[in-house]
This record gives sequence, structure tokens and C-alpha cells, in this order.
Amino acid sequence: MKTDELLNDKVLCALSLFLVLVWAGAWRRLYTLPRLDTETAAATLLRIACGFLLAGASLDKLGDAGAFLGLIKECYFYVPAPLQPLAAVVIPWLEFFTGLCLISGFRWRGAALVFCVLMAAYTLAITWDVLHGIDCACGCFKTDSAERMTGWTVARDLLFFGDGFIVLTSPRTYLSGDQLNGQRAM
Repeated sequence: MKTDELLNDKVLCALSLFLVLVWAGAWRRLYTLPRLDTETAAATLLRIACGFLLAGASLDKLGDAGAFLGLIKECYFYVPAPLQPLAAVVIPWLEFFTGLCLISGFRWRGAALVFCVLMAAYTLAITWDVLHGIDCACGCFKTDSAERMTGWTVARDLLFFGDGFIVLTSPRTYLSGDQLNGQRAM
């Protein structure tokens, strides 16, 4: 065997042994790595998913506040008329920054609370429209969407609320921006 082939074989053997040790859990016992708490890991994944959901839903509304204002006037008429222009501007930015906080983990518990409040408000508003037979676009993800408000929209928003509630009530999370600030990981 040539020297470089022998070196490649040794590297492959070392890599294989390392992977076997990792698979067998011996690496954790040798270096006493902290165990991954599956509940916390699941809450972290939900936190990040809720953040991407909210930030993604805000992008179309941020780009066209006029269209979102038209949607508010058409479908969400119970928002008082003087507050409709303010709502068309503030709600997308609130969604966007809440989503960023959830993604980064910065002030994640407060962001999870805002997420739950938004999902509860959206669920109640859409439920009201569905029960009263108001047929209009949801505006959840796109302001010019053909998606109509249905019972499925209500169920979907209830599911999103449940995800946010899990994040809100989770005792701690991984990958938190608050941990980088030196604050206690909750």
C-alpha cells in the first residue's frame, strides 16, 4: 500500500470508530455531554416554526398596507373605522417582529404571549365571519389570496394557537437569544 492510501484508511477507520462510539452513546459517557430534553427540543422547534409562520405571514402585508387596509374594511369591519388605517400598518409589523423574536429566541416568552393573543384574535374574528356567513378572503398569508374563510381556517388558527400555547407554557427552550445575553434560560 502507498503511504497516502494507508493514511486514507486510517482516517476512514478513525471516522468509522468515532461514528460507532457516537451511535453507541459512548461519546456522551466519555465527555458527559448534557442530555437533550425532548420536551424542550420539541418546544424549541415549535417556537421557531411559529416564528417563521408569523414573520412569513407578515411579509405580503408589509409590502402592501393599502391592500391590507381594504381587506380589513371588507372582512373585519368590526375594527372601528378610525383605527383601521392604524391596524393595517401596526399589525403586520407586530407580526414581523414577534416572528423574529420567536425565531431568535430573544424575549421568547413575551413573543409567545403576543403570538397567542394574535392567534386568539384571528380565530375569534374568522369564527365570527364564518358564523355570520361573511364570504371574503382570509388575508392570513396573502392580501390578494383566493383563500376564503371556512371552518378549516378556524381549525388551522386554533392549531396555531395551541402551538403557541405550548411554547408559552414550556419551562425552557434551546437556542435562545436570551441565553446569549447572559439571562437565565427559562
